[in-house]
Amino acid sequence: MNYAQRTQAVLRQMEQENADWFFVTNPFNVRYLSGFTGSHGVLLIHPERRFILTDGRYSEQVQREVTEYEAVIQGNRQEIEAIRDTVGDLSSDRVWIESENCTVARLEELQTTVPARAYVGQKNVVEALRAVKEEAEIEAIRQALRVAEQAFEKALGFIREGITERELAHFLEDEMWKGGAAKESFDSLILFGPNSSLCHGKPSDRRLKRGEVVLMDFGCVIDGYCSDITRTVFLGDPGDSFKSLYQCVYQANARAAEAIRPGITGVQGDEFARDVIRQAGHADLFVHGLGHGVGLEIHEAPRLSPLYDKEIQAGNVVTIEPGVYIPGSGGIRIEDMAVVREDGCEVLNQTSKEMIVL
Repeated sequence: MNYAQRTQAVLRQMEQENADWFFVTNPFNVRYLSGFTGSHGVLLIHPERRFILTDGRYSEQVQREVTEYEAVIQGNRQEIEAIRDTVGDLSSDRVWIESENCTVARLEELQTTVPARAYVGQKNVVEALRAVKEEAEIEAIRQALRVAEQAFEKALGFIREGITERELAHFLEDEMWKGGAAKESFDSLILFGPNSSLCHGKPSDRRLKRGEVVLMDFGCVIDGYCSDITRTVFLGDPGDSFKSLYQCVYQANARAAEAIRPGITGVQGDEFARDVIRQAGHADLFVHGLGHGVGLEIHEAPRLSPLYDKEIQAGNVVTIEPGVYIPGSGGIRIEDMAVVREDGCEVLNQTSKEMIVL
């Protein structure tokens, strides 16, 4: 990962808008710019001076992980005092802060303890850089996805009548850990039968019956990067209605993967899949956006959604996850991960999306 290049990109934006300092507090942004993986760190970025402030728990770790920033250990000081002691007099300086990661109380504390000419809230400075992935990042995502897919392949042999949603969730998660995952990307969503109509329902002790839907939405983290996959299978024949719904979602997934490319908006990307579902008569049953960016966080920019009118860029990694959900009956979702390339969309998944009846 080229941390120096990433920091230089931030400094160019600061120069364009006459910012003297940038205090980066979002832990994912701290990691992206510096490589630091600890739970507590603040980057203090200046065109001529760059610091990473952390506490004594990470005094050794920060030296191992970070080369582009000078490490400052908080010691017995309050964090705000350590910032003041590090940056000095800011009375003539314009300071950027991450507005989505700074409370009103925190801002008041900064203004009192480290007075500056101005504190200016900023949004999406680092997040916009993170949205366009380097090949090393894509490779980490690819590995995380492969570990998740291997767990899915093992799960197909574990699924049987009478198991609970929680048991299948634990099986999948255990297999991902065995495959090298550092942790799950999010709480696994394993839902049987009527529960599968709950888009983001939680696994319960409900037991699987023959003829039911098995919806599995899960993922894991490798080298800090997330994977996200959903597969829907059936235990026994689910009947013609669910078979038809599955084919509708399958076609919506394939249509979007074929059409997504740089320059389209998130609204247009969503519409590729939504139009397939609408034409099948299920418009009201597709109740979420088509997808979202994935990287250090499970939900990042961009979005494939009726609400996201910004353009998709080459290097974005997105999910493609159309779904239809019938309340009280069940739901179908098929989710892939894809890299937006200059000439189209590269789907990273290797497992089949063809309907599976166990």
